[in-house]
Amino acid sequence: MMHPLTNFALLLLLSSVSETSAFLVKERTHVTSTDITKRSTRIGSYLDNLGGGSTPVGSSYGKANVSGAFTVVPTLSLEQADTIANIVITICQRNRFSPVAVTVLDASGCTIVSKRMDGCSVVGIPDFSRAKAYSCIVNKYPSRVFRDRYTAEEASAKFCQMTSMVAISGNQMAPFPGGIMLKVGDYVIGAVGVSGAAGDEDEYCAITAVQEANIPGLMTVPAAHSCSTVNEPYQR
Repeated sequence: MMHPLTNFALLLLLSSVSETSAFLVKERTHVTSTDITKRSTRIGSYLDNLGGGSTPVGSSYGKANVSGAFTVVPTLSLEQADTIANIVITICQRNRFSPVAVTVLDASGCTIVSKRMDGCSVVGIPDFSRAKAYSCIVNKYPSRVFRDRYTAEEASAKFCQMTSMVAISGNQMAPFPGGIMLKVGDYVIGAVGVSGAAGDEDEYCAITAVQEANIPGLMTVPAAHSCSTVNEPYQR
């Protein structure tokens, strides 16, 4: 619905057109460009007073008092996600862990990259890796914390709450280690989920892969692993 003042401006415009037509009929003379300009200027000035300026009628409400620039949010590229996934596989092989599946999600929980090593179970494990990553996106904390938060007190009510959250998500979340958050500054830009080895080993592969990818500004949550079975010449 148009603003009443806008309707009035339209009536003024129509009135001006009618006056011009009457002028042509009565005088039967040529209207100069100066005459038209004067009438247009009068209407334009009125619209300016309404706040419309030279914009089309009605569009002034769309631009009302909007100030400041758009917020630029960092995103994870396909190349970066693929690099992280490949390094996860390399680290797993390097440590002689059981074969794993790895899933890298963006900030909305959509899959960017999903890979499964030869020898990794086709059934379940790839879904577990995604569920670990998806838990991070939903909860905004690692999948390890998801488990600890609802089981540390050994309270049945907490455990029921956790299982209900998993069920409500459509069984898309997993409360066990192996899912880590990816952050740039205060922004969560994605998550990595690894499954197939022991939980601590899965988490180690994910964290270490991001560190070795050396992507500027990219941090993991947690920042450090909890794995005691690392089989590398160096320890992170």
